[in-house]
Amino acid sequence: MATRLEQIQKQTVSQKMIQSVKILQMSSQELAEYMKEVALENPVIDFSDGETEDKDQERIKKLEWLASLDEQNRFYYQYDKDEAEEDTGMNNVSKPGLESLADSLRLQLMGKKHSEKEQRVFDYVMECLDSRGFFSVGISEVAKACKVTEDEASACVEVMRNLEPVGVCAANLQECILKQLADREDCGELELTIVREYMELLGKNQLHIIAKNLKVDVSEVTQAVKHIKECNPNPAQGFDDGELVRVVVPDITVVKFQDHFEILLNNYTCPVLHINKEYMNMLKTDCEKEVKDYLLGKVKQAEEIQESISRRSSTLLSLAQCIVDKQQNFFRTGEKNLRPFRLAEAAERIGCHESTVSRAIKDKYLQCCYGEYPLSFFFPKGLGEVDEGMAVLEVKQQLSQIIKEEDKQKPYSDSKLTELLNDKGIDISRRTVAKYREELNIPNCRGRKTY
Repeated sequence: MATRLEQIQKQTVSQKMIQSVKILQMSSQELAEYMKEVALENPVIDFSDGETEDKDQERIKKLEWLASLDEQNRFYYQYDKDEAEEDTGMNNVSKPGLESLADSLRLQLMGKKHSEKEQRVFDYVMECLDSRGFFSVGISEVAKACKVTEDEASACVEVMRNLEPVGVCAANLQECILKQLADREDCGELELTIVREYMELLGKNQLHIIAKNLKVDVSEVTQAVKHIKECNPNPAQGFDDGELVRVVVPDITVVKFQDHFEILLNNYTCPVLHINKEYMNMLKTDCEKEVKDYLLGKVKQAEEIQESISRRSSTLLSLAQCIVDKQQNFFRTGEKNLRPFRLAEAAERIGCHESTVSRAIKDKYLQCCYGEYPLSFFFPKGLGEVDEGMAVLEVKQQLSQIIKEEDKQKPYSDSKLTELLNDKGIDISRRTVAKYREELNIPNCRGRKTY
């Protein structure tokens, strides 16, 4: 058996590289939580949040240019300052001042005396309401779950269906609308018949077929449908659904000056990592080898995390600058001037791999004078292969505008919309127009037609 010497190239991914990629993908809030977790298991790590010297220095630097900012930019500064002073570190907040639907129903039931059996049914119904306030559980199941007869269960459910808001506890949308129409004085038998028998045709906006089947004029059906559309299809709307509202904390803020843009990286939600001086001093003493090796390993881990965080900040700032350079028209005049931008182009500009850009924009937001946007928003696809072509967002805006201005009695077909866009110099196919229209939640020409 011969021994042979062979030279090969092999790429390995170190733990340090994995950690760096992991930190790069994190949002500001995720990074803050990650650093706190690391600090719990690594004794040499100290971190400070809230009022730190580093933050004070940053604020002093901000104050140096604050005088030249306009009112809008003053608001951004005040927002950052208030957030830092509150120091909540929360991404989710409860909805203030909203009553839950269940509480509202309980309050209405308190006015009358009910037996223990009835109260069990009422509580069960409230627990089974869906997000729209509908109750679709069968009477037999209610009776079994609450240990009552079906007649008792049915009577209790009927009591619930007569509470406010009108339509609550209905079995489905049809029943909900019928209940609301029955309570209105300006609605007659035509509205009730349309909802009972022609819900599918109503959903397709085929009013002429409904009129033909009912042997009435289309104008009568149109007026009836107007009344039907005034009903509330979601009785639970306006009540607290128990879910927390997610508050987006921007990772980057772009401030517009008269002649340039200022890019600020949000470090206020992130604790500042330090290496404990006492442990560092311990390493200089004649401590046991096991202790020294342990501390050296932990110090190395802390330094690697510091390096990864620094690299993350540098990458985000470079990427933000790249976005501002490419999308200057957007930051000056708004969404209509957003240009196509590919990840590969951004990677080439900042000197990294495309996958690095993809990870850097994940779950991160940019705040500017027009609002808060995910970083991915600034990388819209172009309509064609030409990089400097028209962004998809702009094409959708043009499409929406054409549909908005059309004659609703003779709405444009997708073919006609394609023709009109082509006349504007936008090379687009009918299939793409249909796709964009659906993404904008705009119905087809039949669904848009008014009678």
